Amino acid sequence: MQYKIINKACYLIFYSTFILSVSLLITACPTPPEFEMVPSIEYESVEFSQRIDTSRSQPLIQDIISLTISFEDGDGDLGFRRNEFNPPYNFYNLILDEERELIFYDSSPDLPPYNFYNYFITPDSAYINNTLVKNDTILIDFNERYFNIFVSFFYQRPGNDNFEQFEWEVEHPYYSSYHGRFPLLNTEDYDRPLNGTLTYEIAGNGFRAIFRDYPMYLEVYILDRAGNKSNMVRTETFRLPRSE
Repeated sequence: MQYKIINKACYLIFYSTFILSVSLLITACPTPPEFEMVPSIEYESVEFSQRIDTSRSQPLIQDIISLTISFEDGDGDLGFRRNEFNPPYNFYNLILDEERELIFYDSSPDLPPYNFYNYFITPDSAYINNTLVKNDTILIDFNERYFNIFVSFFYQRPGNDNFEQFEWEVEHPYYSSYHGRFPLLNTEDYDRPLNGTLTYEIAGNGFRAIFRDYPMYLEVYILDRAGNKSNMVRTETFRLPRSE
């Protein structure tokens, strides 16, 4: 099976865009393989490429970091159905004040600074908690189970012996995330052990502007539908090509 989808919930991650390609390899054996119920992953490869994004009024060259991992899962409960955003896979839970009212950004000096995990920018007009909000920023409790693949970026600046994490979620002006959601891998009426590969194409407009040709690596893990967390793996250390 081959999937190539655009994340339908990109508005929830502040217009960060990414494409997920999934190649699924199912062992065709009379006796299904036995895997642990908690998913297990291994690093396969990481590659850099570019493509032209023609969805905008002005075509834009995108940097693409393609991360491939292999996986095993004992009951194959991996991935989300299309438009599956209800609990327990909702993006956030509300945080309310003592009067059970919404808490808005910058309404108190005790609130955390703006970041992806603590705040949600509401649509142009919506009722949330029986309150009409219009492009407001409200305090939330981020739900980790909204995503099922988690990617962290690490890089090494010149003159620094250590790698540091570039935290997209808290870095101005990004406040976004490159975690993602891959589709349901098993059929809905048949649970079975699964193994295969996931190739996650992470698209950005300025990776080379940030990471230049510094040494860098990625760390990744996945969640299954029950919320079980796989092991964490990291890529080899690599460098992006210099901008022309």
